[in-house]
This record gives sequence, structure tokens and C-alpha cells, in this order.
Amino acid sequence: MLAIERFWISVLLERRIHVVIRAAVATLLLALSAAAQTRERDEFISVSFAVDGKKVACNDLKVELRLDARQIVPKRTSGGFTVPTELNKTSSGSSPDKKTDVSVSCGEFTMNFPHLHPSWVSPGRWELGIAYPPYWIERFRYSTALEYGAWISYLVSECNDCDPGVVTTISHPTPPPSLLRRLRSEQPSASGEGARDIAYALAVFNDDYQQNRDYLMNLVNTCLSRPKDSPGDDVCDDKLLDYVTNLYWRGDNGLLDPLLQLADSRKDVIYEVGTFYGQLLDRHTSIALQGMRSLPIAKQQVICRLAGEDDFSMDPPKLERVVEGLHAAQDEVAERCLHEAERAAGHVP
Repeated sequence: MLAIERFWISVLLERRIHVVIRAAVATLLLALSAAAQTRERDEFISVSFAVDGKKVACNDLKVELRLDARQIVPKRTSGGFTVPTELNKTSSGSSPDKKTDVSVSCGEFTMNFPHLHPSWVSPGRWELGIAYPPYWIERFRYSTALEYGAWISYLVSECNDCDPGVVTTISHPTPPPSLLRRLRSEQPSASGEGARDIAYALAVFNDDYQQNRDYLMNLVNTCLSRPKDSPGDDVCDDKLLDYVTNLYWRGDNGLLDPLLQLADSRKDVIYEVGTFYGQLLDRHTSIALQGMRSLPIAKQQVICRLAGEDDFSMDPPKLERVVEGLHAAQDEVAERCLHEAERAAGHVP
């Protein structure tokens, strides 16, 4: 009898041990699964794509990376991909010579971004997109990338706990034929803001450039002929000035004199024209001075005062560069400009 009891006790103990072991194994597997999910989430890059600021679904997202001539296809996840082990190890401690090539496809669009530092492929967020004119002014207003090509593709990389992110852009020389055809067909019936925006886009595309450029300059003059402090509208706003100054930076030197001539404190139309004058004095000092020499002294003073107020007052390093350039010019126009700009920027009594 005692032997039978011992037998059943051993059977029960064995069963309990098996239950405990199974529970422990299940708990361990759950923990490992949770850890794997957490690790995958922590090593994840979410990806979004937009065309002219409008999000586009990327159900067929494809990402290819190349490091040291090795092609790497990362694991796709919902809404992005997992950072490959090869990049995870090298992103923070790699030498400056190591570069990563990135290729991303979304539907009909394929974007290539060569020679990026491996740190670009770090857990966080990627925003990819395409920007055509005129939208690219809104998105990349102060980027010199808009001084070349017909449109740009871009990649914004923001790693976890990084602020701000980093941006790279690629300029493309030829406008999409379908976009060019659409703008041409819409232009004859366009008016107001739409006509203005189409004229700028076609000028960037070098399509009937002179006519579209002159249309924009005529708009500027028409807007400036209104009484000062007129109510803002969809045509006479800061975008109009951005369009014209962008055409200058893209190589239309004939716009310099008209842009200098319009110098005035007109916040209703040319709200930040001083920023353009500040960039001009910084980037093309001798050209700016040459253009001002043919203007009345009062107009020269307005140009340099606006540059000081709108630009140099918020960018001391730029002012230092301009001061050095104006000193080097050694003429009355430069000295007069220097005095006005420094005073307006708050750097002299």
C-alpha cells in the first residue's frame, strides 16, 4: 500500500514538474518574442513618401542599400524596414571614407541618393519625396538646390532622439513631359495665383522663358503700384518675390537691376527683399556694388538698410563676411553700404 502511494506521489510530482517546465518555456518564449519585437522596433526606420507635399501610399516600397560595393536589401516591415546588421554596426563608428548608396522605389518613382554617411541609415524616420516648382519654393525656400535643374528629389533622415534631422537633395535637369504638357494646356485659361504659379514653373522649365519671366516682373510692378499697406492677396505676396529672385539665382543676371530698383519697405508685396539683398552682398559682393553704383544714393542706402534689418540682424557671421568684403572694395558705395547695413543690424550706435 505504501509503495502504491509513493508511486502516485512521484507521478503527480513529475506532472507538476512538466507543467512548471512548460510554463517556464512558454514564458521564456514570450519574453524572447517581446524582446525581438522591441529590438525590431528599436532598429526600425519608418518611411513616408510625398509628391509636392501630398502623401503617396507605398505598398510596394523597395529599399536597396550599398556599402563597400556590397548590395544590401533590408527586411521590409509594415511602414518601413529594419536597419541591416551591417549598417547598425557601422553607422556610429565608421570612418568618414565609408559611404552608403541608397535607392528607394515607390510605385513609378525611383530615387537614388549616393555617397551618404552610414549614420543616415539609423533607426528613426525617413521622409522621401519629389518637389516640382512652384511647390519646391514652399518646401525648400532657402536651399541652393533650387538654383539648378527642373525638380528635386529629397530624403529627410531623422534618427530617434535626434533633433533636427538631416536633408539631402538631388536636382534633376528635365521636367516630366506629362507635367510640362499639363502646364502648357492650363496656362491660357489660368488667372490670378494659378497663372502666376504656372508662369514661374514654365520659366524654371525654360519653356517660353522670356515671356513667363516678363509676366512675373510685370506682376511685381503692378503689385508695387498699389497703395502701401494694401491688403494681401493670393498674387501680391512673398511667393512672387521668391519666384523672381530664384530666377536671378538660376542665372538670369538681367533681373539684377530691376530687383535693385524695387528696394522699398513694402511689407505687403516684397516682405523680405532685404534677405535677397543680404544674400547678394554676401555671395556676389562686387556684382552688388557694381549694380548699386548706377543708383541714386538714397536707393543705395535703402538696399543696405534692408539687408541689415531683414538679414544681417539675424545672422552675425554673414554680416562679418560682408563687412570684410565691403572693406576690401575701398570705395564710397561700399563704405556707405557698410555704414547703413551695420547700423540697421544693430552693430553700431
